[in-house]
Amino acid sequence: MVSADYRVDYRCSNGNIHVDVSGEFNRNTAGAVLEILQTAYTGSGRIFIDTAQIQNVVECGAEYFKTAFAAIDVPTACLFFKGKKGERIGPDGSRLLLMKEREKKCCGNCKNCSCKNHKSYQGE
Repeated sequence: MVSADYRVDYRCSNGNIHVDVSGEFNRNTAGAVLEILQTAYTGSGRIFIDTAQIQNVVECGAEYFKTAFAAIDVPTACLFFKGKKGERIGPDGSRLLLMKEREKKCCGNCKNCSCKNHKSYQGE
């Protein structure tokens, strides 16, 4: 999903879901991520949510994500947050992966780029 405040992209690879979030993590961002998880999760695999490109975590967005995540049919144990901002967003039982910050993020236009399979979430 693309908004003036945030962007949420995802791709599926080897049975796992990779979600990239950028901009502000607010209630709308949390809702977009939750909708992706509900539709893309097939009952197996891991979910990786990259928080490196999030500029700001709004507390009500983080709390909404934690509360609403409990209501969807996705096990918390398969949820991995990449980056320090995942500490504020992740529900109890999720895992935090602290990654070395990348200097350049792939644009997906490179020759033979594996990132070309990214899908942008297009909500209402």
